[in-house]
Amino acid sequence: MRSTIKMSAMLMVAVVLFLTGCKDPAPATQTGMLMFHLHTNLDADEVDAGDVHTNWNGKNIQLDRAQYYISGVKLIKADNSTVSVPGTILVRMGQEIYMVGNAPVGTYKSLSFNVGVQPADNHKAPATHSATDDLSEQTPTMHFASTADGYIFMAVEGMIDSSAGGTGTPDKSFSYHIGTDALLKTVTMPDHSAAPYNTSFVVSATSGATVHMMADYNKLFNTVDMSTNNITNTTDINWIATTLAGNIPNMFSYEE
Repeated sequence: MRSTIKMSAMLMVAVVLFLTGCKDPAPATQTGMLMFHLHTNLDADEVDAGDVHTNWNGKNIQLDRAQYYISGVKLIKADNSTVSVPGTILVRMGQEIYMVGNAPVGTYKSLSFNVGVQPADNHKAPATHSATDDLSEQTPTMHFASTADGYIFMAVEGMIDSSAGGTGTPDKSFSYHIGTDALLKTVTMPDHSAAPYNTSFVVSATSGATVHMMADYNKLFNTVDMSTNNITNTTDINWIATTLAGNIPNMFSYEE
């Protein structure tokens, strides 16, 4: 009798283990591609390399190079919880569409991102990345002289009219190269589900989602006299670099 009971118990355990082992695995999280559509602006005007427009204090300038890295993207849900979207992209003047990375399918009210390269990647050599990666060596370079100094987070170059009136032909160069871990800046965009936008970002598995934004360089240059304070090109954290980096979070707005 004891033997029969023992065998029955063992049989029941075997059945439970079998049924447990046959359970379907948890379904994988569905994802869709998050895209950015980014414009290069001076105030409300979209600009291309060589175009002449006025800066924040009315002087004629032209942008010849305007590049920056975006990393650490996070999508923000209605309850303010966030999901991270892996990937680092290099934004270039003249290019508008960027594939950021795979994001979980869902509905989101906003997003945040860093302008610059996150510390975990900032001190790796560009040669460690594949040639198609935006963190590989670029021409012109987006990296300072050593891995200790890291990447140039934002490179902005061009010409400004240095005359008293400032409304003639741009004749003096400016060059702003911003970097170092200390000047990595986080941009948090407004709630797109609220007025005046009243729409959420919906990531689907079939079509992903595209966020349309503008970067206004006049807001970057704000309060900097570009004709006299026209260069910051090292990893020294001087007042020009600090001022420009402090203006970065104000550059970005949603495209109307």
